[in-house]
Amino acid sequence: MRHGKRLLQVFMLALLTLAFAVQAQAANPDYFYKNLVDINYVKPLVKVPNPEGVKLIDSRPYQGKYIQGYIPTAISLPDSEFEKKAAELLPKDKNVTLVFYCEGPECKLSHNSARKAEKLGYKNVKVYPGGYPEWVKAGNYPAIGVENVKEMLTKGETFLLVDSRPLVKFLEGSIPSAVSIPDSGFEKKTGLLPVDKSTQLVFFCGGYECPLSHSSARKAMALGYSNVKVCEAGEPAWAKLYGASGGGLKVQTGGVEGAISVEQFKKILAEKPDSIQLIDVRDADEFAAGHSPSAVNIPVNELEKKLPGMKFDKPVVFVCATGSRSGEAYYMTRDLRKDVKDVFYLEATTKWSKDGTCTITDNKKK
Repeated sequence: MRHGKRLLQVFMLALLTLAFAVQAQAANPDYFYKNLVDINYVKPLVKVPNPEGVKLIDSRPYQGKYIQGYIPTAISLPDSEFEKKAAELLPKDKNVTLVFYCEGPECKLSHNSARKAEKLGYKNVKVYPGGYPEWVKAGNYPAIGVENVKEMLTKGETFLLVDSRPLVKFLEGSIPSAVSIPDSGFEKKTGLLPVDKSTQLVFFCGGYECPLSHSSARKAMALGYSNVKVCEAGEPAWAKLYGASGGGLKVQTGGVEGAISVEQFKKILAEKPDSIQLIDVRDADEFAAGHSPSAVNIPVNELEKKLPGMKFDKPVVFVCATGSRSGEAYYMTRDLRKDVKDVFYLEATTKWSKDGTCTITDNKKK
């Protein structure tokens, strides 16, 4: 009798499980891809540098949707251009997790792209059905294309454009109408922000590898600003598309003040890395993802409080991902430690690997 009752319980549980599965399946349209993720899965992916082994992909049209607003760090691969651009834009490693999204649950583009990616042999493909609408509705800041910034300026829209790079970078050239609020000095310059916290704020810095604009955007939102955006492509993309511009004065330095020769830096790393005091001013997670074996990590936002007690017995060279934070570290050191004479920074874009090797691109030759 007891055994029969137990079998009945197991049978009823199986029926309930099946019913829930059918109900869940019925809740999703037929075109939905099989592997779905929610916003809590996506949030940790939105960081600079991007987490290893995962790629966030916007399947919407580039002009009509992507540049008008997208989930930060996502690349644009419109479903209509998937076959033409997939080989160029998708990672070669088929084990990398691909997360597609588009314009919400009613949008089929991300689901179509996910199936195409699976046919190409990608093994970890997912779709975030909530997409861009859910992302912004949840109160997260979006990113916009530099083309959209240009359009907003041309139309005379009301917004504050903020350059989050160090002042020296701003003075060398910025996007027209931008104000300089370096991320490291954000708290000291909040008076430059508008009183009306519904005013649109657009932050930018040194390109996709630069986290400063994202950091400033989060700080602005913490202050209660409700219409915050980031132009991830930043000043480099503006200069490439529309030419170098006068966001501020053009500093005549006879070269880049304080910048070590890229070729000399490469030679030192290869032959005598111990001859310099190499300080990597990127954030700790960036440093952990790859760095020079001879470098020490002091994030630029921690440098000011540490400088007074630091010992310098070799020429100092600051490095980061784009030259923005390392330049800021250079000028900070010049201001706070006037006794340190041999201090330099690397004016270059760097991509460090876990094995300590690095690809270095001179910003003057980009």
